[in-house]
Amino acid sequence: MKKLLAGATILLMTTSSFAATTGTLLLQGLVAQKISVFVTSQAIASTLDLSTSQTDLVVATMNEKSNSKSGYKMTISSANLSKLKRTDGLEILSYTMKYNGSAVALSSAAGSTITNSSASSVNVNRNVSISYTGISAELMVEGTYADTVTFTIAAN
Repeated sequence: MKKLLAGATILLMTTSSFAATTGTLLLQGLVAQKISVFVTSQAIASTLDLSTSQTDLVVATMNEKSNSKSGYKMTISSANLSKLKRTDGLEILSYTMKYNGSAVALSSAAGSTITNSSASSVNVNRNVSISYTGISAELMVEGTYADTVTFTIAAN
């Protein structure tokens, strides 16, 4: 029994002599990519007076959020290619749009793409404005004239 106890003691001493004198601990976390756009329409956007010309009339505020390390792009497109179209007819009224003070081309199906290459976290508001030349009501066919503008945000 003494031999067994002595052997166990030697084994314990041998094992502890191989113990490390330093150790490491890896701490890490993950931040998921978050990209979003939120449209806040102004009341005037749905009650435009088409008989009165407008210049840079703010119709919405966009909130862009991105934490993408490669930046992001905003694509803006118009269902009627930058025209307010009578919903039950063919008549139109053309308009132009600015996003954050810069003109955007909406006359093609591809629309306009604005690129932000910043690798920083972004949370900004941007104004959307339109301009058009009013047409007297007597020269237009009655009805509702509308267009749908789509804003799409994506990582670069």
